[in-house]
Amino acid sequence: MENKSCNENGTTIKDKEIFQWCLKSAEGANSNAKYYLGVCYENGLGTTKDEEKAFQWYLKSAELGNITGKFDLGRCYQYGTGTTKDEEKAFQWYLKSAEGGNSDGQCNLGLCYDNGIGVTKDEEKAFQWYLKSAEKGNNVAQYDVGCCYEHGTGTIKDEEKAFQWYLKSAEGGNIIGQYNLGNCYRYGIGTTKDEEKAFHWFLKSAEGGNSDGQNNVGYCYQHGFGTTKDEEKTFQWLMKSAEAGNITGQYNLARCYQHEIGTTIDEEKAFQWYLKSAEGKNIAGQYNLGLCYNNGIGTTKDEEKAFHWFLKSAEGGNSDGQNNVGYCYQHGFGTTKDKEKAFQWYLKSAEGGNSDGQYNLGLCYDIGRGTRKNGEKAFQWYMKSAEGGNIAGQYNLGGCYQYGIGTTRDDEKAFQWYIKSAEGGNIDGQCSLGYCYLNGIGTTKDKEKAVQWLLKSAEKGNDRGQQLIESLYRYEFGISTIKKYQNKLKQNTNRKEDISLALSKPPIIEDLNIKNYACCICWQRNGCNEICNKNFQDFGRCHNCGNLNIRKNVCKDCKSLELEYILHFSTGNDNKMVNTIIQMTELDENAEEWEIWRWIDYNKLKDIKYLDKGAFGTIWKAEWKDMPEELFEICNSNQVALKKLINSKKLSREFLRELLANSHCHSKFVLPIFGITQDPETMEYVVVLRYMKNGNLRNFLQPKKILPWIERLWLLDSFISGLEVIHDKGYIHCDLHPGNLMITEAFNNLTFLRVGDLGFCRPADEITTSGRYGVLPYIAPEILNQNEYTQASDIYSVGIIMWVISTGNIPFSDRAYDLELTLEILNGLRPKIKEGTPQCYVKLMKKCWHKDPSERPRAKFIKGILTEWISDLTFDEKAGTSLEFLNANQEIKNEDFGLLSTKTIHPEASLISKPLPLLPPLQYSNFNLSISNTDWNELLNNNI
Repeated sequence: MENKSCNENGTTIKDKEIFQWCLKSAEGANSNAKYYLGVCYENGLGTTKDEEKAFQWYLKSAELGNITGKFDLGRCYQYGTGTTKDEEKAFQWYLKSAEGGNSDGQCNLGLCYDNGIGVTKDEEKAFQWYLKSAEKGNNVAQYDVGCCYEHGTGTIKDEEKAFQWYLKSAEGGNIIGQYNLGNCYRYGIGTTKDEEKAFHWFLKSAEGGNSDGQNNVGYCYQHGFGTTKDEEKTFQWLMKSAEAGNITGQYNLARCYQHEIGTTIDEEKAFQWYLKSAEGKNIAGQYNLGLCYNNGIGTTKDEEKAFHWFLKSAEGGNSDGQNNVGYCYQHGFGTTKDKEKAFQWYLKSAEGGNSDGQYNLGLCYDIGRGTRKNGEKAFQWYMKSAEGGNIAGQYNLGGCYQYGIGTTRDDEKAFQWYIKSAEGGNIDGQCSLGYCYLNGIGTTKDKEKAVQWLLKSAEKGNDRGQQLIESLYRYEFGISTIKKYQNKLKQNTNRKEDISLALSKPPIIEDLNIKNYACCICWQRNGCNEICNKNFQDFGRCHNCGNLNIRKNVCKDCKSLELEYILHFSTGNDNKMVNTIIQMTELDENAEEWEIWRWIDYNKLKDIKYLDKGAFGTIWKAEWKDMPEELFEICNSNQVALKKLINSKKLSREFLRELLANSHCHSKFVLPIFGITQDPETMEYVVVLRYMKNGNLRNFLQPKKILPWIERLWLLDSFISGLEVIHDKGYIHCDLHPGNLMITEAFNNLTFLRVGDLGFCRPADEITTSGRYGVLPYIAPEILNQNEYTQASDIYSVGIIMWVISTGNIPFSDRAYDLELTLEILNGLRPKIKEGTPQCYVKLMKKCWHKDPSERPRAKFIKGILTEWISDLTFDEKAGTSLEFLNANQEIKNEDFGLLSTKTIHPEASLISKPLPLLPPLQYSNFNLSISNTDWNELLNNNI
């Protein structure tokens, strides 16, 4: 048995014996003995370790021609072992060893040529010497030859040969060769991809102690690459790699501690391993170490250290680090703000292919931050970012296409990029996608999809999405899209049974060749078809749209003309009139449930209660027992309002005109009519409307001591939205005042306002022949002065209503609405503006009540301003107008709000529309009497 006993210095008896034998043999000319004596001294075998003596014996051996001694002597000169480091001498001795046929010498000589150690760099010579060594079976050289073939170093690139030499090296036990062979199988370099073989060779390399192999085995176990997933083994192998000093292994081990991969979360250990990795110059480790300092992960937050490590990472070429350094310079995070430097680092990151950097670079060009504004370059970088999968870049690219920034405007492409951004989870993209579906931008309008995407955006905190959802609630838009409407046109249901529907009659097809076939209720008495005169129904072609006008395709415009004709030539056929009006609401295939009018059985109305009295009728409320489900979902109640016209057993022309105006101006913002019925006892016709539980604007404001300005603006916005519809349809309301502006709560306790009572509403081109009615303070001066109604006269009323919304008071509530007030209004009197009212609001209000109608803005213009104010107040509290409204909010809190209940209301200050006071015969424009000294009652009596 071999004696393995050791002395106290760890030297075995066997080693001592070898050393003694070498020492005796070295005294002669035995070069091998001299070489082994050098080995003994270098490694402390059988004697005390002595590198200088080792060098001397290697030298003696080499001088006697020992090729192995020459190799080791070269090694001593290369690394300064036992002598002064001298790369040129190292090269010379490697050369001698190599020329003598020593494969290690040949391998190291190749290394000298490869790296320019003691000689000029020469990749071809390096390859030749590697090859000589490899062909002799040197597995290190075989690995090097594989590298040369893989990268085309000193020879032609040949991945198949690279694979073959790596295989030889690996089979020879070279752990680096085993590692590279694993990579060949992993990436398909010179061979077919094979995950299991890749894992096999990575494992061989790892078990041999190769730290890169250990890191890769950890990767394989983590992702189930070529083996079964096993996070605990992942952690164990990464630990081996990290402890061996592998900086990538240290980085990955830190991630295990941070993200609970195969071990318990331990942010402090994560930080420590990121630190080791970073100090070893791993750029990913440096970047993550920066994140640790940035977010306080396993250490104290430190912006300056975060910046320091981001910068290290960036300088090493990490594109994420470059992007973050740009962010730091942009915001002054851990360093001084410098927009130009931010731009430069974003540029480096972007050019490195980082999609975040590309996005930020695009943003720099978009807004001119750190560089000149350039829409085309912004578009180009957004495109690169978007194509790289960056959801913010996809969103901004969509914006470029939508608004034509740096490219041609293209709504369809905008829509497509918004889809990608939204599906990727970008809340801005989700909001814009919802907006596209809402308005049909680049796609077909789709209410359900619009609401779906806006809700996703809003629920994740997107301010614009939340505002749009709030708007939908206020406009009751999203409620009606919860379910798809089916069977919208329910013929012969929920109608008065004894009304014969003209559309239900079989069509009578006339000879289309007759000359007068184009009548189509043309209302030209000459040449009209007999059937047209008799039934107000034509079966020729519509003179408006040119289409064949048969029962299934009745032109909506024709029906509108037909109704006008019926109103004009009415012979008392009330059923016919009501029937035609109801039919008109059904002609739109896309009509929503609230847009369809019905004949409602009066017996279905329960718990009818009196509410109020108007100028021409009474207002009641009731429960509609069989209200359609979709209407109930919108109203969140089955209560309805009933408007009974006094003495309406026969439909008056005025009543029919009101119905026609409602039909033409139907909108979410105009109080909707649900149907028509008739009181079986009084035979009075009744209009069934939506019930607005908060009453009118005056009643709503009365108890509101502190109402934020954002809510006031929303009320005004919903009012103007309704008026805009009326004006766009070519109508004038003629009777705007708080009593006709109805309020209720939408979902989430959001209030909205609807324009009601279109009793005086008339087409803008219609000349008024009857008397003038209204609530005096809201009537425009030109109307008081006997001029015709115009849409500008409605805008005057808007100005006074704006004052009501700003104060909560009744204008001129302390005096009678009589001739004296009329003349003062003509003379320029307006309600006193409450101190603290935002100046931007005051300016618009004054424009609205300007004495010159041509100076008043249009409803659409007012709507645009309100949208801007609401948007700024919601998203940008630092905007000038926002500050005005916020300051006004504070003043409301600090002082008593002017409540209606605190003021004495004059008994003749009423919201009921009445005939307006008649002016004296003297034209007011030439009226020079002093208002304060005039007895108006005497003047009026004299006039009478």
